[in-house]
Amino acid sequence: CLSRGLGDVYKRQAEDVAMLAAIIECEAGNQSYEGKCAVGSVVINRVADPRFANSISGVIYAPYQFSPVASGRFAIVLARGANAACTQAAIDVLNGYININALYFHVYDSSVDVGGTVIGDHVFY
Repeated sequence: CLSRGLGDVYKRQAEDVAMLAAIIECEAGNQSYEGKCAVGSVVINRVADPRFANSISGVIYAPYQFSPVASGRFAIVLARGANAACTQAAIDVLNGYININALYFHVYDSSVDVGGTVIGDHVFY
């Protein structure tokens, strides 16, 4: 029974890494390590916030939250597996490297965005 329970935990952890890495690749695959971790941090911050779902899958699949989920790109990346850099960022975030205290991000536009923290091409708030 104990080994089955641990297997479920490891499977859940592997699924969490795969999903987090895939959304990082979709949203920040061309960004720096810090930018990748910031996107992962937003997902984890939402899991910890009672206003959002309490699981990585619940946060990622919430309606109208992540455009790559709606477009189908997330499913493609998830099916093939995210690249090594995005997977490493996901692992690091899941191991506690939360580098931004933000719940939202979007592509930064200096003509309209005021406030927030800019990391690479994104603003986090």
